Amino acid sequence: MQIAITNPTTWPHVRRGGERFINELARFLGERGHAVTIISGKPGRGEVREREGYRTVCHRRLWHPSLARIGVLEFHAFFLPCLVSLLRGRYDVVLCCTFLDTWAAILARKLTGTPCVFWVNSLAPPVRYVRSLTLGGAVLRRAVRDADEVIALSGYMQGGLTLRFGRAGVRLPVPVDTARFALSRGRDHARPAILCAAALDDRRKGGRLLVKAFDRLKGVRPEALLHVSSAVSERTRTELTALVSPRWRGDVHFLGAGEIEALPALFGRAAISVLPSLWEAFGMVILESMATGTPVVGARHGAIPELISDDGVGRLFDPGLDGPEPTDEAGLARSMIEALELSRDPGTALRCRAHAERFGWSAVGPAFEALLARLGRRARPAPAAAR
Repeated sequence: MQIAITNPTTWPHVRRGGERFINELARFLGERGHAVTIISGKPGRGEVREREGYRTVCHRRLWHPSLARIGVLEFHAFFLPCLVSLLRGRYDVVLCCTFLDTWAAILARKLTGTPCVFWVNSLAPPVRYVRSLTLGGAVLRRAVRDADEVIALSGYMQGGLTLRFGRAGVRLPVPVDTARFALSRGRDHARPAILCAAALDDRRKGGRLLVKAFDRLKGVRPEALLHVSSAVSERTRTELTALVSPRWRGDVHFLGAGEIEALPALFGRAAISVLPSLWEAFGMVILESMATGTPVVGARHGAIPELISDDGVGRLFDPGLDGPEPTDEAGLARSMIEALELSRDPGTALRCRAHAERFGWSAVGPAFEALLARLGRRARPAPAAAR
């Protein structure tokens, strides 16, 4: 099949779970014999590159970060180049990663006959705290309604889609690369590291709660370290550091985003990892942590409980809620202390690994391929004027 995957940004220009997923999906499908093109954008000049068995077309980005001040976000500006690419190309099926990409694919379908899939990787939280241009959800509603198929990452997402739009979609979790995130036994329990790989500039990710809970934990486990492996602005770093008692600040380390190749070793060395977020649609870092054998602490909120589904692989805490942020310091600190003990159990690493393997590419990838193949086989022939 000729498959297009559309997203406003891609790896390595933006390093988030969604961007990682589309490249891993493209590689997986390429290895299965399909011709895959990622249609995306990037700063500076456009480029076309071939690697790992798939093609990436990066259009010049028609957006600047200053536009965010008036609510114009990067995916808004990607609509036009996405539409042009879909009209020019000949594909059997298109997988879209934002509702504006999907709208572009729905419009292109009128001329090309190419079916489209809307991969819904997030829904706006009920508390609005980021400025964005909006038409009251009209475009999102149309994307969910008119796409040939909708993919939801989790039961939590299916519930949200059903409540808002009356269409649950097909539930397909994000696969974890269990070959890259290999089982590790190299943890230092004398100086246990607590790893957080969340983007803490976003309030809902729980950065302020994390450092406050770590400060509490240090009263019980003074030997513990906190490692933050994500891009954190200087402003956020200063704010978070100020929330830690001066005597413990030297044990909080901001490692930066780093390279994807370094993540498996970071997870593998950590005693535990933590994701204290609200409204998580899935939580890819949870499975990556478990694949290396590292248990996870997460909020009992969003889709996180679907992944930390028993006490043998981690702990859940009730997050509390104040606007867009979790607030229960005592609950998170208690869960981290329990998880540190869990990490010392010789059987924990193998339980975590077995749990993650249920979400591996060999288990989940064929379901993505089958869905795309089903739609590709029923693609309508393009109208004569479009040939």
